[in-house]
Amino acid sequence: MNSLFAQEIRLSKRHEEIVSQRLMLLQQMENKFGDQNKEKASQMQAAETAFKRNLSLLKDIEAAEKSLQTRIHPAPPPEVVSLEVRLLRNKSKRRDPILLVMSYSLLGISRRIYSQMGTVSFRKSTISYWC
Repeated sequence: MNSLFAQEIRLSKRHEEIVSQRLMLLQQMENKFGDQNKEKASQMQAAETAFKRNLSLLKDIEAAEKSLQTRIHPAPPPEVVSLEVRLLRNKSKRRDPILLVMSYSLLGISRRIYSQMGTVSFRKSTISYWC
């Protein structure tokens, strides 16, 4: 009987050790899970900040590209455009093949700002030019 009582005490102590070890491991897991959540949140914040920064840089690059495009291909002076239109109007009666190419190049001008443009109509076509 004494041995059964001693064995019961030993098993009870072992049970307490196992339960305390289990509680300690659960606490460690909760701490690790909390740390992982904090780390994930900071990574998400960093990713969002990087996305905003990249978007801003992309807008700056597009603005710089647009600025450089206007420097490379500036609008022709109004005198040049009016001379080209007058030449096209005068030679249109002859229907030279080169006029088709010229008219297409002048139509490329018409894709620019319409508020600063006028139109010339002759026969069945209309050409826009800079005012």
